[in-house]
Amino acid sequence: MASNNDDEPPVRGLYRDLEHIFGGLAQPELERHAIDSIREYRASVAVAETARLERVAAESDINCWPERRAELQRIHEHAKAEHRARQLVLNNLIDRLGFVPKVPAG
Repeated sequence: MASNNDDEPPVRGLYRDLEHIFGGLAQPELERHAIDSIREYRASVAVAETARLERVAAESDINCWPERRAELQRIHEHAKAEHRARQLVLNNLIDRLGFVPKVPAG
């Protein structure tokens, strides 16, 4: 549920929305969501880093077209934004749990 209140700072609306989503969950459910979120967060870190490395390589490649560099920049910015969004959700879940759950292998 996204906030439509223009007078409200976006972060406050986000936390209200997260309260709506996670507020009624019991500890086992929160822990399961936190573990899933940790895995997704780790994957988003890897995607953002790969995008950054590709962008850096393209910037130093004299044969790389400007359009390709711009595309890689957009991909990198998108990956960073997704990473930050996942981090916000993960932080909220961990705050609700009061601890960082162990993530099983696999």
